[in-house]
Amino acid sequence: MVYFLRPAPWRRDTPQPRSDVLSDGMKPRVRVLHLIETLGRGGAEGLLYTNLSKLNRVRFDSIVCHLYDRDLHWRQPILELGYPVYSLGMTSLADGVRGVLRLRSLLKREPMDLIHTHLYGANLLGRTAGALMGIPVISSVHSVEFVPVLSRAYAGISSTKLRILRLLDRLSRWVADPEFVAVSRYAQEAAVQYLAIRPDRIRVIYNAVDPEMYEPRGDDSARLRSDLGIAAHAPVVLCVSRFHAEKGIRYLIEAIPSLARRFPDVYVLSVGGGAPEAISAHRVLVERLGVASRVRFLGVQADVRPYLRLCDVFALPSLTEGLGLSLVEAMATERACVATRVAAIPEVVADGLSGILVEPGNPAALAEAIARLLADADLRARMGAEGRRIALEQFSVSRRIVELEALYRHVAGKS
Repeated sequence: MVYFLRPAPWRRDTPQPRSDVLSDGMKPRVRVLHLIETLGRGGAEGLLYTNLSKLNRVRFDSIVCHLYDRDLHWRQPILELGYPVYSLGMTSLADGVRGVLRLRSLLKREPMDLIHTHLYGANLLGRTAGALMGIPVISSVHSVEFVPVLSRAYAGISSTKLRILRLLDRLSRWVADPEFVAVSRYAQEAAVQYLAIRPDRIRVIYNAVDPEMYEPRGDDSARLRSDLGIAAHAPVVLCVSRFHAEKGIRYLIEAIPSLARRFPDVYVLSVGGGAPEAISAHRVLVERLGVASRVRFLGVQADVRPYLRLCDVFALPSLTEGLGLSLVEAMATERACVATRVAAIPEVVADGLSGILVEPGNPAALAEAIARLLADADLRARMGAEGRRIALEQFSVSRRIVELEALYRHVAGKS
């Protein structure tokens, strides 16, 4: 694979020369620029890859552009799908003006019918460039940055900075008047309430996964257990989440002492990254509670499916979630879930059917729900099967991509 730097203020990575005409000679009807902050391992980035893999390549042609050159996990897989990938080479939002100019230059070279933006920084730049170029914009609402619980979780952001961020977001919406895609009904309602988005400008298209990728098969759990030093029949609880206050991982850790009293050989696996200081704080908590031997911090994993197949119960103790895509992945793998009754999670986990929901910030309730599932293999199997059914019915990308394509045609047609 050869990457190269064009003599332009932005870089393009592409696996092969690109043509505006498809192989059958028919010009694509709609050309979409997908603009995102990074191509890291987050839910928004993973969803972008999933959508690109399923978009109708005859009706839609796409390019991808990311703001920052850090966290490029999905770049190579997207290149392998045949989509060009560009970088604006920004280091922070302070580079915003330069980023807009680079994006404008890109749009002059690669004319687009619409821009689809993901996450805060990309929203600001994409809307501004769209307004300058007369290109319609769609912004995805993956989470609402300014709901009260998130404002409290981001304790390092001052109230003044929050007001500035809100103002910038509102100004970008005023200049571009974008359409919005919310990843859940909760995200839709929160965007209306906290971002003052008009209800008629926002529609719900659930985050989706490819269920074929998460079938509960190819079980290599014995090898993985051996690698992790976990006995063959020891119960395993898995959490896939980044380390941030809003994810509530500390409450799962605080539930371990109670859980270990009932299941002395239980293990809790944590997959995900985060700021070094956040990870260190959780390690300190594990040591202080005396459960270090029960916990495995596994960091970011390129493929979480082996861990999903290994675990007996999947836990997500979040204080808020725009949707909770890791829950969908666990359900698609037929794993019973324990999660919190907050935000969009009740739209994903059917309480008492595909999992158990508890109140947020309650380690005792988490421990009790997990223990109930660990003690009842039949219940876990029934909930896992129901979770897979829900994932296939509500969160399959083959269903949701049709809705996204219809929105693309609608917005591009208006221009």
